[in-house]
Amino acid sequence: MNIITISRGSLSATETLAKKISEKLNCSIVTREDVIKAAEKYGIGETGLGDLSFTDKSPTIWDKMSDRKKHYLSCFQTALLDFALEGSIIYHGHLAQFLLNKIPFVLRVLLTAPTEYRIQTLMKEGNKSREQVTSHIKLIDDRRQKWSQFLYGVNWKEPSYYDLVLNLERINIDLAANLVVDISSYKDFQSNEITIKTLNNLHLAAKANVYLQQSPRTKGDEVEIEADFDSGSLTITGNCPKVGARMWESDIKTVLSKVEGVKNIKVIKSIVSYYE
Repeated sequence: MNIITISRGSLSATETLAKKISEKLNCSIVTREDVIKAAEKYGIGETGLGDLSFTDKSPTIWDKMSDRKKHYLSCFQTALLDFALEGSIIYHGHLAQFLLNKIPFVLRVLLTAPTEYRIQTLMKEGNKSREQVTSHIKLIDDRRQKWSQFLYGVNWKEPSYYDLVLNLERINIDLAANLVVDISSYKDFQSNEITIKTLNNLHLAAKANVYLQQSPRTKGDEVEIEADFDSGSLTITGNCPKVGARMWESDIKTVLSKVEGVKNIKVIKSIVSYYE
């Protein structure tokens, strides 16, 4: 089983690369739009972020202070893991690898090219002037960077976030596809019994987080969730108020008891006072 993510700036070659890899590996292609649609059942529409594209205007200061980012990410991650549990996938879009970083066999690919190459490519594809294309690239790059900071707090162009960086000025699409397929065949990027267990654990934890974000009683709570899929166990760690600690714990257990597959819930709480 393979999970491959492909990130890019404004390059249009990503879809072509994903298609060629898919044909060679016989695996499904998943896009952000596919995940958003699948996440509707988890309430992603309530966040107001699912309808936005990473090419849209970046979030406001108010958005950064709200809880809807947590809800959006929990819905998106759960739906993305739904696809992964069905079999090998290639996700092409933007930054999905950050939601899969606990799965060791994910192959993270960055598709890039020098600015001049991107300008020439877009001028040919869109029959636009150099000035129009240059302005467009600058706008898109700026908005993608602001989105990556908003959602994950990272500079998505940092090479250390990827296993393979492909420069399309030097490497054509066919060669790029062959390189990805070749690397994906190594055991480090193939699933095994242990890593599949990790995938199932992460999926259960993500689904539990969706439930917490959906409930008015637990929405926005700062907690860490560890899951053991085989036993159906959840361990919740977080800060709770000094006043109302028992109710805080009870709310969490009540909400999570409704998650399919959950049999045991353990809450580890640190008491904090809002008046300190």
